[in-house]
Amino acid sequence: MSTAHLPPQGAPADRARRTALRWALAASCAAATGAARAVIQLPSAQPASAPQGSAVRTPQTPGSSLRLPSANTEQVLNSLIEAANDGDADAMVQVGMYYHSNPGLPQAAATARRWWGRAAQAGDVRGMAGYGYLLGVDNAGGMRDLAAAREWLQKARAAGLVRATYIESLLEGQITGPRKLRDARRLLEQAAQDGDALAMNDLAVAWELDGSLERAREMYVLSAAQGYGVARANYLRLERQNRSSESATLARLRTLSDDGNADATLQLAQLYHQGKGGVQRDFAQAIGLYRRAADSGSRSAREFLALIFSRSSRDNSARGVDAAWMEELATRINARTDAGKEGRDMLSDRPRRSEDALWNLTSLRWTPPVTDQPATPP
Repeated sequence: MSTAHLPPQGAPADRARRTALRWALAASCAAATGAARAVIQLPSAQPASAPQGSAVRTPQTPGSSLRLPSANTEQVLNSLIEAANDGDADAMVQVGMYYHSNPGLPQAAATARRWWGRAAQAGDVRGMAGYGYLLGVDNAGGMRDLAAAREWLQKARAAGLVRATYIESLLEGQITGPRKLRDARRLLEQAAQDGDALAMNDLAVAWELDGSLERAREMYVLSAAQGYGVARANYLRLERQNRSSESATLARLRTLSDDGNADATLQLAQLYHQGKGGVQRDFAQAIGLYRRAADSGSRSAREFLALIFSRSSRDNSARGVDAAWMEELATRINARTDAGKEGRDMLSDRPRRSEDALWNLTSLRWTPPVTDQPATPP
């Protein structure tokens, strides 16, 4: 699969000017869509180099010394349209994104679809993804053509663009029936595994709704590390819910324990033993609570105390307990609390799925599949 492009016309200075104009327009599109940078940042992997003989071109990021022109948006857009009409597929993608990001403009969807269609025909993988998405969505600048949408998205997937897998999952999810839902979920999981930020956010939403909060939290972090603001908002909301849930559960357990409830006292002991539920690990506090629970009739507390004191501290065998043994016992605890349910019931705000399947399309990178044969245009 090739993404060969016609070279930009003009002298080097003219090409540099057009590059600057592309990034000025990209910045305008980002502002229009409200894209947010995440505070959480992870090191990003460098794109793999294309196999020898391949004509695939990876989009370049702007250099730190690049000076953006002071031209207004109309001048930037006109310059890019000129470059696109000269056969520059990257400019076609940029123009398409401008209209996609400004849906209030006359014929915006149709114009984006037309430019992305030209970019796709020219072999740009991002153009294939954008064109395929608009072909597969109702009222997106023309008649819906799901068969053609799949064809272009599969070409983009074959070229190594992970976002195309995510978009295909969305289109398959629009079709009713259990088989299509399974296909959509499989594609979503594949795109998330391959590192697409939007797919990771949506998979985390599915996990959160299923009650797998730890898995969801980790996936939100990975998505937010790519600068996806929706994932960052989901992560922060989940953290707020978790803190509120822990605080409410801890207060409830303490109240019940003070009233002599043996099960609540045992659960408190386990929280201090493990250092979870909003409290710091404190072995002495945990042992004191285990004793209170045992005195209140908890058989489990008595059994745990017997285990704790089956090994005495090597440093002070007369008085202490073995800290390493306490840590090992902490891994055996399966504290039964309803903190997760309380947290979900306490706050009504719901996780947000990805809102624009073409977010950051113009800056996406892809890794072409390894092949012994030179890539050819689609």
